[in-house]
Amino acid sequence: MRIRKLHISSDDQWRRELVFIGADPVTWNRLSVKCRVSVFSTGLLSVTAANILKQCMLSGGADAIVSRKTVSGKASETRALIVGTTKQLLQGCESLIGQPFGLPELALELRIALKGFPFLPQKILTCGKVLDFSRRPLVMGILNVTSDSFSDGGNFLDTEAAVEHARSMTSQGADIIDIGAESTRPGSLPVPPAIQLERLLPILKRFSGDCRAVISVDTASAEVADAVLSAGAEMINDVTAMSDPAMPEVVANANVPVVLMHMQGKPETMQNNPRYTDVVEEIYTFFQKRITVAAESGISRERIFVDPGIGFGKKLKDNIQLISRLAEFKWLGCRVLLGHSRKSFLGMLTGIEKPSALEAGTHAVTALSSNFADIVRVHDVEGTLQVLKISREFGQRI
Repeated sequence: MRIRKLHISSDDQWRRELVFIGADPVTWNRLSVKCRVSVFSTGLLSVTAANILKQCMLSGGADAIVSRKTVSGKASETRALIVGTTKQLLQGCESLIGQPFGLPELALELRIALKGFPFLPQKILTCGKVLDFSRRPLVMGILNVTSDSFSDGGNFLDTEAAVEHARSMTSQGADIIDIGAESTRPGSLPVPPAIQLERLLPILKRFSGDCRAVISVDTASAEVADAVLSAGAEMINDVTAMSDPAMPEVVANANVPVVLMHMQGKPETMQNNPRYTDVVEEIYTFFQKRITVAAESGISRERIFVDPGIGFGKKLKDNIQLISRLAEFKWLGCRVLLGHSRKSFLGMLTGIEKPSALEAGTHAVTALSSNFADIVRVHDVEGTLQVLKISREFGQRI
């Protein structure tokens, strides 16, 4: 056979093939502009603006796909999918200069997006410790000091057991230890701040002084956050994306990183038939609003992490969609956290009901997501680090 179709999925693979046939490896830098197709989604546009956009993109060899209802006059607005190679899209942008309806501004956004994900510093300093994203996704080890968490409820209610487990995860290589005193499993009820602090403060007193990892506290209460940050915590993980009005000020004053998670509804009812028209679009829009609140409160973008909230008001298809399109959330200009460890959707896919038996499924998702998740929140720190090491080697060598 004289023709063989190649399966090439990275720039390095392209360059190796070019070297193999004796071509200059930098040829790929020129070719990629001509043959790599990108897709961008717009917000709602008027029919007139959409038609102009489409014609301008077509003039450069790209396209803008719009709702068929705009052609028949049955819709006054439409979203558009802008599709083309970098070269074609840049030519289309040139045609948008001087057009009305905000299209030159759209062209500028598109030009910026074509350069890649928004820049974020490789290292973040928090309370004298460094979060270094230059090597691999960071590993956040889970420490639940609750009686009813879905996987390990009751295992670490005792302060000594909790501290021992935290130290064990740190020795295994955890970059962050995330301590939670309020279960947010489906059907769970809120835990009063006083009880959360009763569980958290003894651990922080014993553990924070000699901990190499960054200590995060999983809480939606500004009262709890304020107290634990004073007691040695260095990061806040908020499953309600700072719905407590006082939380943004607490985080901003402490100058610590914060995780904003999406959840449809409340833990007590969130799995009662959650619904989305477009799960990625809706959660992306939610984050845009919450990031604005955080930024206006004085929290810098480099300290904001977004978590799509796998299993929090999501059906199986929603979770799969969010994980497979995780990279899209990086366009928000913030880093992305993925919390998928031992979640029930893995049981739905494998038929395994016991959460603690879902580590293999957890590791599979970690491997698949390792190129786009900046932090993975997991129970098995040691196993996760093995997965990430192998994933990184494949990413560098394949």
